[in-house]
Amino acid sequence: MKWQIYFAIDTILHVGYIILAATAVIGIARFKKLPSNLRYLLVLVGFEAVTELAGNILYAQHRPNLLIYPIFSAGEFWLLALIYDKALKSPAFSLVRPWLAGSFVAYCALDSLFAPEAVHFKPTLQLVESLLILGLVGLFFRKLLNELRISRLDREPMFWVSVGLVINHLGNIQILLFSNFLLSHYSKQLNMNIWAIHALLLMVLYSCYCVALWIRPRN
Repeated sequence: MKWQIYFAIDTILHVGYIILAATAVIGIARFKKLPSNLRYLLVLVGFEAVTELAGNILYAQHRPNLLIYPIFSAGEFWLLALIYDKALKSPAFSLVRPWLAGSFVAYCALDSLFAPEAVHFKPTLQLVESLLILGLVGLFFRKLLNELRISRLDREPMFWVSVGLVINHLGNIQILLFSNFLLSHYSKQLNMNIWAIHALLLMVLYSCYCVALWIRPRN
């Protein structure tokens, strides 16, 4: 049974990496035709590919890779804030965005400085990031509801980006909120199940990024 779960997790992760690589290729091929927000999305895809590769290399060398998470969280939120800034086209958000993103990056740096343990799982930082990202998505959906200018949501790239982020981060929040319980009742079976869910959430997110860079948006 365990080897079947290991095989399933490994398969999901590899499918996710293939989707991520395909997303990068599609984004590079269409770069000149992409609006500025989707160009930032392509940068985010590249950043995620680099951090995933670095994490896997450290894992293969039996070295702790949790030190990558603060760097990843800071970079991911900074780029997503840029992406949504271009999509929202809100002067108020454009004014607040550098302070919001900069404050979170500073928080990640301070978290790494004052709690530098590379082998301890720290869910608070990831929980804060997920809540901030869901806030960005909420602003975008509010803009859609207020304007109602898009006749087909399936042809709106930012809709797919937002759907992927909602699914991924709502799922991660459930894992993070129960992380203390999971750690206090640790078992290999439970750990493998959590990793399977995490891998599946990433696959969904990368698939949504891929669709966003693939489709031709309607005016």
